[in-house]
Amino acid sequence: MSSKKTKTTLADYDLVLDQSPHIFEKWSSQWIMLQVIIALLLPLAAGTYFFGLQVLWITGIAVLTSVISEYLYERLVRKRVTITDLSAVVTGMLIGLSMPNGVTWYSTVIVSIIAIIFIKMIPGGIGKNRFNPAVGGRIIYLMAPWIVNTFVSGEDVLTTASSAEAITSATPTDLVASATPLYYISSGAAEVPDGAQTLWNLFLGNQGGWGGSLGETSSLAILIAMLYLILRRIINPKIPALYIGTFALIMLVYSGFDFEYMMYHLFSGALLLAATFMITDYASGGITPMGRVLFPIGAAILTAAFRINSFSPEGVGFSILIMNAIIPFLDKLVMPKIYGHKKRPQVHSDYSITEPLKKRDVLTEN
Repeated sequence: MSSKKTKTTLADYDLVLDQSPHIFEKWSSQWIMLQVIIALLLPLAAGTYFFGLQVLWITGIAVLTSVISEYLYERLVRKRVTITDLSAVVTGMLIGLSMPNGVTWYSTVIVSIIAIIFIKMIPGGIGKNRFNPAVGGRIIYLMAPWIVNTFVSGEDVLTTASSAEAITSATPTDLVASATPLYYISSGAAEVPDGAQTLWNLFLGNQGGWGGSLGETSSLAILIAMLYLILRRIINPKIPALYIGTFALIMLVYSGFDFEYMMYHLFSGALLLAATFMITDYASGGITPMGRVLFPIGAAILTAAFRINSFSPEGVGFSILIMNAIIPFLDKLVMPKIYGHKKRPQVHSDYSITEPLKKRDVLTEN
């Protein structure tokens, strides 16, 4: 008995036809933000150990205010509620850890509301904000007393911890977890003054002064958090390495290759916290391969310039915001060419972090 051989056709298979994407990974915004939250628990724990339960109190207020502000704004403008992506929690934690010792709860609320509403949500929300909300909150906290004292008579409505007088007349004993811990080197001191912390104490944590704000006190805790995010592939190690390395090289050369001077700059202030959680921000950094290289290098050069010129209070924050403002234009200049085309694709004037080539069909351009 002979059997007739038949051809196998595509119709013989039970194919599932659907739109892309066809491969689903766990790398959702919520999952990424959860890893960042886990990493932030390390500087939070260190700050709580050195400064007590006020760190948990201030950070909790910042987180709660950030989440509520984002929810109410999205309900008010009838946008999809996105608080479940946990980005507001991350912003709130960073704001809380950026506050100095003794900060009032209501100043934390004001800073959190401004950071979420004006810096994050009004520009479009997660992925569309040009400036880093947590860094913007730091700068607002620093600048607000100056503005209030200039235009409004009476008592500073926020706090005197970051006032102009406190910044310019602070003594070493005043600089416990303040936003201006680089007093002695920014004032031209030739050597470490008596009573200042050793490099080892700065590395382990703030034990009496000079370390930084509530979440910046332990370089060890921040470096462990950075390592965790690198191992989880949340951040590219090249970005913090370029920022820290460029800054360290500049300060080493400037000081005449004084290693101790350079290390005091590395372990003091917001530099390591920014290198881990702010320079590496997806939305406000570069979108091109070269842009992601230029961003940390440019921020490092600006940070070094601020500190060399004795502008230590939030030199890191100002540097990041300046680079946030100019990185879209740098991305436009270094946008890689498409294979087979002579010209580089141009970023549309309506620049978008998530869709930089929106409204343009670059494949049809010569």
